[in-house]
Amino acid sequence: MAFKFFYTDYSTDKSVRSDEAVSETVDNVIEYMKAILKEEDNFVGLIDENNQMLQFMVEDDGSICADVPMHDRKGSLTKNADLNEAIEIVLGLKDEIVWEEIDGLEFKPW
Repeated sequence: MAFKFFYTDYSTDKSVRSDEAVSETVDNVIEYMKAILKEEDNFVGLIDENNQMLQFMVEDDGSICADVPMHDRKGSLTKNADLNEAIEIVLGLKDEIVWEEIDGLEFKPW
């Protein structure tokens, strides 16, 4: 299975914008996550064929925020995780991002 993938790595000043996301396999996404989700504010994101997005951002305390934007509700479903849990979320994805299958998400308005 493949998703569109985007990221920003501030430590290397490299990025792929979400509107220019590239197709990547889950295995490649996991490798990017391990490399990128180490520095504060770095993030990676996936977009499925239905344009559902799932992002992971490094917070200032080193935790990772899993974030599913809900534009129609003007907010995001979020949860704090560590890198291993973020990887498990991605490994649990099938052909699309189904936020209902991600345990512990809570809605936060923008």
